[in-house]
Amino acid sequence: MPMTPPKIKQPSKSVRQLNDLYLMTRSKYLVQFPGGAYKTFSYKSAGRVPKLNDSMLRKHLAGDLTYGVFAGAYFTKFIAFDVDFTDADLARWATHKLIATLNEDFGVPFRDIHVSFSGGKGYHVELFFAKPVQLASVKAFYSSVMTQVGDLAGGQIEFRPNANQGVKLPLGVHQKTGKRCWFVANDTLEPLVGEASHAYLLAIQPADPALLDVESFALTQEQAADFETVATATDITVNEFSAEGALKKAVAIIEAGQLLRSGTRHETTFSLAAFYHTQGFEREEAVSAIMTILNATPRAYFSEGSKPAYWLAEAERLTSYVWARNITIHDSAKEVTVSKAEILAVLRVGTFAQKKLAYAMLVTSKRYGAVFYLTMNTAQKMIDSNSRPTVVKAIKKLVDTGYIEYVRKAEIDRALSEKAGRAHYKPNKYRIIAELPDVKEEVEVKVGGDSDLVSVVKSLLTEDEIKLYVKRHEFNTRFK
Repeated sequence: MPMTPPKIKQPSKSVRQLNDLYLMTRSKYLVQFPGGAYKTFSYKSAGRVPKLNDSMLRKHLAGDLTYGVFAGAYFTKFIAFDVDFTDADLARWATHKLIATLNEDFGVPFRDIHVSFSGGKGYHVELFFAKPVQLASVKAFYSSVMTQVGDLAGGQIEFRPNANQGVKLPLGVHQKTGKRCWFVANDTLEPLVGEASHAYLLAIQPADPALLDVESFALTQEQAADFETVATATDITVNEFSAEGALKKAVAIIEAGQLLRSGTRHETTFSLAAFYHTQGFEREEAVSAIMTILNATPRAYFSEGSKPAYWLAEAERLTSYVWARNITIHDSAKEVTVSKAEILAVLRVGTFAQKKLAYAMLVTSKRYGAVFYLTMNTAQKMIDSNSRPTVVKAIKKLVDTGYIEYVRKAEIDRALSEKAGRAHYKPNKYRIIAELPDVKEEVEVKVGGDSDLVSVVKSLLTEDEIKLYVKRHEFNTRFK
């Protein structure tokens, strides 16, 4: 095994700069152990895994262990193009091509393109942002760049970091090769050894996201990091990430009718805005719902001097941001499990449109919980209909047949009604109560956001079974 280079005592300024440039969330991180094996760690308040801290970063700089970071679920401070080739010369060629593309085709100044050696045969080409940026926007930028770079033989350039794939921090030691991951000059790729690399790190100035046409977030880095803490709080294993934490917290707050912890107004407002947007609320409805919760929260939960007028202004600002950028609080493509008996219960309801709505409600209940919200706009999208009467009729049919029941119906939103000068109703709540038929052999299938009713039915039932539940015309036109 290659000899590990001598340990170097590093200044605390380098630790602070790593924090400032790279860390969006401390709750999830990578560790590369001697021998090269990686492991992902996720902090839990009740567990033994600590958050990524300065002591760990000092170990990283000393070469004892090597650490890597993840982006948040929604935001990041930087983008890394991970140049990974089996041949060192090809890796250098691809890195030069990438740098030239960023500079010549996308107008990124050389001073904002930072390159470090990966420790193997590749490089990390990184751009840092002065404000937290939307992860989805950065991914779109990466895709545009790679389209311009074109096909690469002998390797690949991958997007890093995201919420599930981390990237090693620079200046540490690759624990398999024993090589130090120095910064390199972005014109020659020659390494900046020792203190020269640390001086380079300290000189890095993050770029304005507008330079790259990447959308920044209207919060400080500290506020964005606070929100990411909400999103990462429910990692279910040390190797898995789940953005459902934010969703569960939003639902818990809504059910409680008030903030659950003091000092959380800001991140809660954003979290609820994203939740309501995902649920299909109109923006004004979301603002009203958020204010209802904030007004019902004891004043001790807010910072001293915080006033309802300011809460309203912030709710207006954050909901506008969420709606403009189409931010949602969960991955709509997340798979859920649907059983044969559940699909048979869906097929027992009325018309094909009503079956589609029943199926959509089934998937919604599995994503959001037994009791779920549904606006008319969302329902119309579920069955691809612009007709409000069609939706009203479909919902009535599902209630009449015993597939669903109302948990809340036609409840006046007093705050929004007073503001608008006309009656406004809160979105209805529903619960699925359908009795599931007995089946000889229960089978299940995973369905995602793009799994439609017909494909799911065909995956679980034979044609003969389908014919027992649908009329001949419907079978011939929809399921055959």
